[in-house]
Amino acid sequence: MPTLSSIQAMVFDPRCVAHHGGQSVEAGLDLSEGMSHAALVNVPSTQTALDLVEPGDAENSYLIHKLEGRPGIFRDLMPPIGDPLTAEEIGAIRDWINAGAPAE
Repeated sequence: MPTLSSIQAMVFDPRCVAHHGGQSVEAGLDLSEGMSHAALVNVPSTQTALDLVEPGDAENSYLIHKLEGRPGIFRDLMPPIGDPLTAEEIGAIRDWINAGAPAE
């Protein structure tokens, strides 16, 4: 089962933190290590009525919508630079969310 730590290392640090971390916190979203859980879990999206991560419900988590480029997302698929996340990477995030999005 994926953990937040494994997702942080596999996805957030290499693919997201350049725009959502440190000195560059776009959309108020800090995905830096130690900050990502509080920034995502049970946090309302500023772009839709969904929470960014709804624990136990990946289908209704806006993060998944943005990563998959679903219709109705605000602006572009994430990440905006480089290749989209792989099905394996999105699947790991989906599994973590469906497991309740634990902090560890």
